[in-house]
Amino acid sequence: MTVCHSLQIELAEVMVHLMSLILFVVGILAITDFVIHVVIARIALHRFETSPRFGVMPPPADGPVPEPIQIATTDQLTLEGGIYFPDSEQPRGVVVFCPEMGGRFDTAMNYAPALLDAGFAVVSFSFRNQEPSQSLKTYRSGYWVSNYEVRDVLAAIHYVESHPEFYGLPIGLMGVSRGAGAALSAASLHPEITQVWAQGAFSNSLVVLHHATKFLRTHFGKWIRFIPQWHIELTLWFMQRMAELRNGCRMVDLERLLPSLRGRRILFVSGERDNYVPTSIPDSLHQLAGCDGKSTRWIVPRAGHNMERTVATEEFDERLVGFFEQMVPVQIPLPQRKTTVA
Repeated sequence: MTVCHSLQIELAEVMVHLMSLILFVVGILAITDFVIHVVIARIALHRFETSPRFGVMPPPADGPVPEPIQIATTDQLTLEGGIYFPDSEQPRGVVVFCPEMGGRFDTAMNYAPALLDAGFAVVSFSFRNQEPSQSLKTYRSGYWVSNYEVRDVLAAIHYVESHPEFYGLPIGLMGVSRGAGAALSAASLHPEITQVWAQGAFSNSLVVLHHATKFLRTHFGKWIRFIPQWHIELTLWFMQRMAELRNGCRMVDLERLLPSLRGRRILFVSGERDNYVPTSIPDSLHQLAGCDGKSTRWIVPRAGHNMERTVATEEFDERLVGFFEQMVPVQIPLPQRKTTVA
């Protein structure tokens, strides 16, 4: 055996040991990084789920009284709701109202009384796990938009479609905060919905990323630039998966669904002083949905979260009615009479 051959063997052995050491170190770092992600994700989840709830305005004491209804979901729950009929004999269209977190079906009249005056019917409901609707014991609802809120909106749409007084009428959606995300998600799965009023809309990922970044800037200042963006996003991905397991649901990936809404009429409404959903988040959703121009985006000066109508009542009502007046009647074929073949 030559000296050169011996050196090659020794060099190969050294390289094998070096690669083993590198793989060991990389494995330790990967495990450590994974543990860090999980620990921080648990802390972040606790902070988000224990944050104070928004105050929900009670319905107006002198407001119209709805006709009580019950909506059946595909998983055998009953959602309590109401139909607000206009004074006119025949509604010109139907708007399904999706309330904010903590809002009941009767809070619809905090936002949509002008629709009744304009001849529209408003169908509103309380989401599951929100009184007086039934609760799903295996699900713990929160600020997140989950598959269950989307399922409830789809059940409400089906109820309207099967209601004899609404046959052939155009159907639009109006959602506030969490209800807006649920409405957008449901519309992406229901091509017949051509109009969505999205007020204070947010996606789970974008709102969590915003507040996590804000927290890091507050506590770490300029050092945050040394934390890669992908590292923060991965931690928040872990947090959302933990939230799914903990709450018994699947979080809605609204960013993935929004491109399917291109060509629909969507108006994204938000408050200039919204500290929970900053205007940059609806701006991003507006872009993903393929909306163009000022007619599909309205930022209300001096308004906080869900306070757009309180701050600018007349303009709000005018824009709301004008938006849903663009709905076109739905062409539904008459059911064919069954014939028996001899």
